[in-house]
Amino acid sequence: MHTISLPFSQTVASVAGAGVVCHLLFNRLEPRRLEALFALLIVPPAILVYGLQVSRHAGGVDGGGGGRGGGLWGAVAATYGVYYASLLASLLTYRLSPFHPLARYPGPLLCKVSKIWLTALSMGGKQHIYYYDLHQKYGDVIRVGPNELSFRHVNAVQPMMGTQDGLPKAEWWDGRKPQKLTFRPIFRLRNPEEHARRRRSWNRAFSSPMLKEYETMVETRVAQMVDLISSKKGEVLDLSKWLGWFAYDIMNDVIFSTGGNAMETEDKDEMLEFIANCQPTALFLSHLPWAAAFYRWIPGIGGHLRNYRTYAARRAIERKQSGSTRKDVFYHLIDEPGVETAPVALQQVIVDGAPGITAGAETTSTSLSNIFWLLLKHPQTLARLREEVDDPQWNITEMAAQARMPYLNAVINEALRLYPAVLSGSPRAPLVGSGGQAVGSDFLPEGTTALVHTYSLQRDPRNFSPFSEVFIPERWLPTEDQLKLEPALFGNHEVIHNTAAFIPFSIGPANCVGRNLANQVSQRPFRDSQHVETICTHTGNEDADLRVGQQIRYGIRARIRSEYLGAGSVGLLCGLARPAARDLCFTINDVSHFPRLGSTSRDTSRALLMIRLQM
Repeated sequence: MHTISLPFSQTVASVAGAGVVCHLLFNRLEPRRLEALFALLIVPPAILVYGLQVSRHAGGVDGGGGGRGGGLWGAVAATYGVYYASLLASLLTYRLSPFHPLARYPGPLLCKVSKIWLTALSMGGKQHIYYYDLHQKYGDVIRVGPNELSFRHVNAVQPMMGTQDGLPKAEWWDGRKPQKLTFRPIFRLRNPEEHARRRRSWNRAFSSPMLKEYETMVETRVAQMVDLISSKKGEVLDLSKWLGWFAYDIMNDVIFSTGGNAMETEDKDEMLEFIANCQPTALFLSHLPWAAAFYRWIPGIGGHLRNYRTYAARRAIERKQSGSTRKDVFYHLIDEPGVETAPVALQQVIVDGAPGITAGAETTSTSLSNIFWLLLKHPQTLARLREEVDDPQWNITEMAAQARMPYLNAVINEALRLYPAVLSGSPRAPLVGSGGQAVGSDFLPEGTTALVHTYSLQRDPRNFSPFSEVFIPERWLPTEDQLKLEPALFGNHEVIHNTAAFIPFSIGPANCVGRNLANQVSQRPFRDSQHVETICTHTGNEDADLRVGQQIRYGIRARIRSEYLGAGSVGLLCGLARPAARDLCFTINDVSHFPRLGSTSRDTSRALLMIRLQM
C-alpha cells in the first residue's frame, strides 16, 4: 500500500499554520471552558503528529530515538513544539503590531504582550504603585495589558462608571467564579439587569433605617474593643490587628447577627489570616481568568478557594438554621420579609454573604489603620480634631450631629483620598455585542478591559492642589476656614478641589453598597469622646510615603503602661475620651506599615500616645 505524504518542510509549515489558526480562534472566540481549551491546545497537534511522523520517514529524517518508539516521541515533541511556538509567535506579533486596537496607547512592553508580568507584581501588593508610576511616565491613558487600559482622568469617571452610560464589570471578575458554581456573587455580576435585580436586597440591607439598627452593634463592638485593650496592661499590642479583629466582628454581626469572636479570642481560629491568604489567589485568577479552568491543579491556589467556599456555606447555613433574632443583612438577602416575587435560593445567599464579610472587614480595617497612622504623623491635625470634638456645640452621641462635624469628616475624606478603599478601581468592559463604547475621546472595543485608577486620579494635582501627595484635611473645609487655619498654604497657592475625582468607594450602580456603613464604622470611635489628651513625638523619616495596598498588614505596636485602666468607650484612634477619666498610656514602639508580601516602604517611629478612658 502506497502512503501519500507531504515533504517534511511542508508538514512542519502545516503544523505552524495550525498554530496561527489556533491564535486566530482564541482571539475571536476567547474560550474559557476547560473543554474548549483542550480542543484547541491539545487535539490539533495530536492529530498532526501522524502527518509529521510519516513525512519524517518519507523524507529520511532521523527520529533521533533509535527506534520506532523514539521516532514517535520525537514527532510528538516536534509537533507540539512547532505548534505552540507558532501560536506564541503569532500572538506576540499581533499584540505588538500596529493592527492591534490598542496599539496607539503607551505602556511597558511586558504589559502589552502578557498579563503574567503584572500578575506577578500584583501578588506582592504593589499593583497600585506600579500603575501610579506608569501614569506619571506615560500620561492619562496607558496600556497595562494586552487588552486593558488604565485611565487617570476625571472625564473618564462618568462614561465608565456612571448611572446612565456606565460600563458593566469586566472579565477581570470571571476568574473568581468556578465554572460549576450556579450563582455568581453580586460583586462579580457582569449582566447589568441581573446585577440591578440582586442589588435591590443589598440596598434594603444598607438603607438608612437599617444603618440605625446596625449602630447599636457597632457601639457594642467599640466598647468591647476598648475593654479588651484596657485589660492588656503592660503588654505590647499590635493595634492594627485589633482594628482588623474589630472590623471582622462587626461585619459578622451586621451580615449574620453573630459568629464573630475574633477580638475576644484574639483570632484563635486565624480567620483573618485565612481570609488574607485567599486574597492573592483571587487576584491571580482575576488577572488571568483563563487560569480559572485549571485552578484546582495550581499548587497553593485551589485549596484556599475550596476552604473559603466551605466557610461561606457554613456561615450561611448556621444563620438560616438559627432563625432571625434581629434584622441583619442575611434577613434581606434571604428575603425573610417576603418582598421579592420569587423565592431566593440559599446558594445565592451563600455566595453573597461571606464575601460581604471579607470585603467589609478588609476595607474597614485598612481605612481605620490609615487614619490612625496619618494622625500619628500629623500632631497638628490631631490637635485640631481634639478641638472640634471638645466643642460643646456638637452632640456627638447622635449620628446626625457627627455627620455635620466638618474637621472630623475632612480627616476621614483626606485619608480616603490618599488611600482609597478601592486602590486600583473597578475594571469595566463594553458588553459583547454592543460594538464598543466611547470614553471621552477614546474608544473601547469589545473585549477591552478599562479602569479608572483611583489612587492616581485622587493624587493628580489637576484635581487636588496644593500638594496633592500630602495629607491636608483642611482642603475639605470652606475657604474661610482654610485661610484661618492655614493662611500661608491656601493664601499663596492655587487651590483646586475637584470632588468629581473623589471616588474612594467607586460610583454608579455598581459602587460599594456598604460605603455608608464603612463611614459609620470609621467615624464611631471618634464620636464617643469629648476631650483629647494626646502627646505625639516622632523620629525617623518624616517624609516616608505610606504606600499601602490591599494586601497590607500593619505593624503598629503599642505597650500599655498605665496602672489605671478604666472601662468604657474611647476614641481609640486619636486618643479621644470623656471627662473625669484616668490615663491610659500607649508607647508606640514601632509605627510601620508593611505588606504581607513584601514592601520596602517603611517608616519606623516612636511616639507616646496618651489616651484617657472613661471610668
